[in-house]
Amino acid sequence: MPELSIILPSFNEEQHLPETLEKLHDVVTQTSLDVETIVLDDESQDKTLEVATDLAARYPALHVRVFHHVRQRVGFGAVARFGIAHARGRYCCFVSADGVDPVELIPEFVKRLRAGAHQVQCSRYIRAADARSVPRKYRIYQSVYRRLVRWLLGREITDSTYAFRAFDRVYVQALGLTSNRFSLCPEITFKIVLSGGVSELIPGQPAPYDAGGSNKFKLSNETLGYAYVLLRAWMHQRKLYWF
Repeated sequence: MPELSIILPSFNEEQHLPETLEKLHDVVTQTSLDVETIVLDDESQDKTLEVATDLAARYPALHVRVFHHVRQRVGFGAVARFGIAHARGRYCCFVSADGVDPVELIPEFVKRLRAGAHQVQCSRYIRAADARSVPRKYRIYQSVYRRLVRWLLGREITDSTYAFRAFDRVYVQALGLTSNRFSLCPEITFKIVLSGGVSELIPGQPAPYDAGGSNKFKLSNETLGYAYVLLRAWMHQRKLYWF
């Protein structure tokens, strides 16, 4: 069984997927990581599925498995949970198929997981320079969300919403995940922290968002979900609701 399952939710990524898999292949072969790579085609309207299938044979070290997720595009969270359910590794890592994530951090993720962390996440806001590639409106929203997390949960979490992270698969599955959109990311973080687990942050800078397909992310579609998981976390901490 692989040690790490790399999960790539993909929607219309035929242009970016080859470069992303090439980067992952370089990281994996240079560090001798034992991985499987799960490419999840989320009802793409281009040739993402065909491209992923063709690339599987090109990068044998990645042990690529391709899934076609047929759920009428419920959202990132639904696809990611589908990937976790089919993963075989001790650890899972979310990677954006558009290539914006600094995947060179994955070996450090695994090192810290081996040392006992339940989650290791890349934070774009530990170092001021790392946030420059994030669009201004997202930086403003993140600033507000961090303050709300500090106020409601009494915890300093610099970046709970960035999807690029690795975690103990069994531990996270045992917590129970429900979010269908990008709110899955803070849901994982809050549940690990509130359950007494160890969640670590390391600094990293993503590529400029317009360099990949991250413009598919719509803040207006995600705000309520982010607020909902934070409210649930607060209620659980106050023993008003079982998170």
